[in-house]
Parts: sequence; C-alpha cells; structure tokens
Amino acid sequence: MRIVPLLCLMLFSALAHAGTPLPDGPHIVVTGEGKLSVKPDSARVRVAFEQRSPQPLAAKQAVDARVNALLAGTAGFGIEDQDVRASDIDVEEDVDYDDKDRRISHGHLATRQVTLLLRDIDRLNELLDFCLSSGAVRIAEVSFESTQAAQLRAEAKRKAVAEARGKGEEMAAAFGVALGPVYSIDSVNSRSAAGWGGATLDRIQVTGSRAPAPGRYLQPTVEYAENVSAVFELRR
Repeated sequence: MRIVPLLCLMLFSALAHAGTPLPDGPHIVVTGEGKLSVKPDSARVRVAFEQRSPQPLAAKQAVDARVNALLAGTAGFGIEDQDVRASDIDVEEDVDYDDKDRRISHGHLATRQVTLLLRDIDRLNELLDFCLSSGAVRIAEVSFESTQAAQLRAEAKRKAVAEARGKGEEMAAAFGVALGPVYSIDSVNSRSAAGWGGATLDRIQVTGSRAPAPGRYLQPTVEYAENVSAVFELRR
C-alpha cells in the first residue's frame, strides 16, 4: 500500500529537479531557509568623482587630486587601507553628433569611484560630508552591514539545513517511510538585505536662529539569509 506514496514523492522530485541527477530509488527533494536579522554596526559608502576637461590628462589629474584628498583623511575615521577600494577610473571623450552627422566634442570626462567601509557607524553623516567636501559629486550608494557577517551567514546556513531536514523527516513520516541519508545538495544561495533613509531636522539655537542639524540616517535591520535544496533517500 506504500507504493503509490513513494511514486508520488519520486514524481514530485523529478518535476522539481528536471535535468538534475537523482537516485534511482525512492527519494524526496526538500528546501530550507535560514534567516538572521541584526542591527548593523558598519556602513559601506560608494562615492563618485567627475571632472570634465578639453584634454584627457587634465581631467584625470583633477579627479586624482580630489580622490587623494579624500584618501588622505580616511584614517581619521578609522578606515584602514583594506577597507578602501579606489582603483576604478574611466576617461572618455563626450561626443555628440548634429543633424548633419558632424562630430561635436564636449571635452573629456574622467570618472572615479571610491568605496569605503566605515566601522564606526555613528560617524556616517560626518563621513558623507567629508566625501562631498573632498570633491565627490555623487553619493552613489550607502549600505549597512555587520562585521559579524561571516558568522551570521554560517548560522543562517545551519538553520536552513535544519529546516530542510525537518521538512524531509515530517513528509517522510506522513507517508509512513523514514528519511535516509542525504544524496545531494543541489544549491546553496546566500543573500543579505538592508536599506537606508534619512531625515533632515532643524535645530533651534540659543540665539533664536535656525540652522540645519546634521542628517540623521536610519539604521535598519540587516537580514542574512541562506537557502539550501537537498535530495534525501527514503527508507521503507
């Protein structure tokens, strides 16, 4: 009487993993997900520098000077060399064409992007101001992270594996069979998610004048998630 349930499980797994090698005997395919949410303790900031000039060398040198000014002050924020990526550069001529297909040059545009890892998240607004004062023309991205990301991902993976095995055991028991050894782990996927927002408030000083207060940047919860898909053999 157990033949039909076993055939159903095999059919389900075959449909779910078409083209993936599966055991010849009874088996089951299960997925598991593990998530951990923590408050971030660091921020990764990416800023852009641009300079337009008739000559490409002049454009490059101007951008390099602004990036150097930024890098000269990163140590004051506790940012070490391994926390900086400043190797990206692009220099190209900005060209248009008129109605008669004549070439029109708008000079050469040099662009560099710098990525910084700030481990003192309370100084985020101060760092953003410093980047702009150094000549950055755009704050391209700010993402929150945890310095314990590796450990959090490992724990999330353990949760995903435990959930997958639990699902397999529950389903097997429902059909009157036992979960056997794992046959294969078909995929392990990682992801993390975080965002940021801010609000600018006014501060009333003793003199009665009003001046903008430093920007406040909300520190959301950072989520680390791991997904696993596994094939288990079934024992009658």
